[in-house]
Amino acid sequence: QGSKQLLNNYPVYITSKQWDEAVNSSKKDGRRLLRYLIRFVFTTDELKYSCGLGKRKRSVQSGETGPERRPLDPVKVTCLREFIRMHCTSNPDWWMPSEEQINKVFSDAVGHARQGRAVGTFLHNGSSYYEGTDHPGSQDEVFNRGMQDGSAD
Repeated sequence: QGSKQLLNNYPVYITSKQWDEAVNSSKKDGRRLLRYLIRFVFTTDELKYSCGLGKRKRSVQSGETGPERRPLDPVKVTCLREFIRMHCTSNPDWWMPSEEQINKVFSDAVGHARQGRAVGTFLHNGSSYYEGTDHPGSQDEVFNRGMQDGSAD
């Protein structure tokens, strides 16, 4: 399917079609490009069940049950980091993200993958939907108030 190897010494591949989409949609922004590549290189589950780059220290006694979250595959992570730097260096019109920004793109990707799961459970268990509001009618009051103040701005 015309796989493109991102960097010679890393076994990380995406399809030519994915590469075209990533480049065309990134508007010459290294962060956007990285965001696309992460989505192509990692599965949603890999992101969701990882602890991201493994940088944040979690206290062991937090009593969290369930599978231990593993950091994302360091080979893929390093490859993507190197690739973004190389790509932005060889294409000076592209915006080169800093180390922190690159890390943030990774952690955002993990967060989004997890939220994808969280949203589903949130809507299905019904009762927690109104958590935090005193009574279901409050939503309407806000709406009506908004209607009357419409002329204010």
